[in-house]
Amino acid sequence: MISDWLTELAAAGSAALVAAASTDAWQTTRDRFVRILSRGDPDRVETASRRLDVLRHAAQTPDGDRGLAEARRTWQIRLQDLLEEHPEAADELRSTIASLPPPRPATTSYRQHGAARDHGRVFMNQHGYQIIRETRPGTPDA
Repeated sequence: MISDWLTELAAAGSAALVAAASTDAWQTTRDRFVRILSRGDPDRVETASRRLDVLRHAAQTPDGDRGLAEARRTWQIRLQDLLEEHPEAADELRSTIASLPPPRPATTSYRQHGAARDHGRVFMNQHGYQIIRETRPGTPDA
């Protein structure tokens, strides 16, 4: 059974890896994680590289938040398995996490500007649906 601190380290490593997948620091991060995951075995280098490339692709997909949440869970399990088999990898993983830039806070801002002139109308909607029914005086819907 894996100890709590190794579980926490795997979670931190997973979060750092997934956060770095969409940054300019990806190539360095990828190289370090390939080294950690392969443990010097040439056959495991290809598998680690392929899995990390899939993560990078998911991070670059628009609206991939759900996929990245799943990737965090998947990578946490992979890192837990690695740390259980190779506890000596903990120091290298910890060092790699410390070397990564801190994740950017998830902030979303929206800005809208609507202007109507000369008896015009503006209908705006940020999210969801907007239904506009035009009726004229004297029609049954009025």
